Amino acid sequence: MKFTRVISSLVISILITFNFSFGQNGSTSPFKLDFTKEAILLGSGAAVGATALLIISNLDPLTMEQINDLNPDDVNSFDRQFIGPLHPDHAGDILLVGSYLLPLTFLAVDDTRKDFWDLGLMYGEVLLINAGLTGIVKGTVTRIRPFAYDSNTPIEKKTDTDARVSFYSGHTSFTASACFFTARVFSEYLTDNTAKILIWSAAAIYPAVSGILRVNAHSHFPTDVIVGYIVGAAIGYLIPELHKSNKENNISLQSSGNLHNPVLSIQIKF
Repeated sequence: MKFTRVISSLVISILITFNFSFGQNGSTSPFKLDFTKEAILLGSGAAVGATALLIISNLDPLTMEQINDLNPDDVNSFDRQFIGPLHPDHAGDILLVGSYLLPLTFLAVDDTRKDFWDLGLMYGEVLLINAGLTGIVKGTVTRIRPFAYDSNTPIEKKTDTDARVSFYSGHTSFTASACFFTARVFSEYLTDNTAKILIWSAAAIYPAVSGILRVNAHSHFPTDVIVGYIVGAAIGYLIPELHKSNKENNISLQSSGNLHNPVLSIQIKF
């Protein structure tokens, strides 16, 4: 994921969060927002996002010496077979952009349309947290992309800082977070089990296709895609779960400590 994609993701999430008001959802809504919880999530997301931007902006590109020293044998045997020259991934980019727009489908259903701004805030939190976490991991791990090991890849691609942020796949994490968020929200509003099965099936397949395209383009190793899928899906699923309004919610977000030493914890009941 290029530096500009991190910025655009953060901008999109910030714009979404500025277009909501608490309490717009009716008493029958399956989700409930409150100031403390949203402040914690948005504040944490902003801090993580700012850290990600700082880390990635200070990332140095590969030098010619480092490129010449790259050895495919240093890559684990499972990922090594997917080394190859860089190919354009227009389809993957289209899927990524399309995933950003998936929550607009909430406007097609009366109940979700009524709660659209509250759902929009939750989606903003998904984007903000996912963008920040993805950026931090990419900029910290600095795993070399598969195409950098191939002699047929143009040298200007290898010397771009983007060549050092293979782990984990941003395309996959973003599509997974958007898909699982959309499916998780719809599953609370819909009563038709067939519709739920179709929505969850599509939510699972969409990011998988995105990940396959990234591997085929030699932009990512399979392990990059697998981890990106898991992280994105978890974020997309857990944010709605944290906002469930009924008493059966098994996940809660709590803060403790004091002003100088705040403690944020997530409690899961089994």
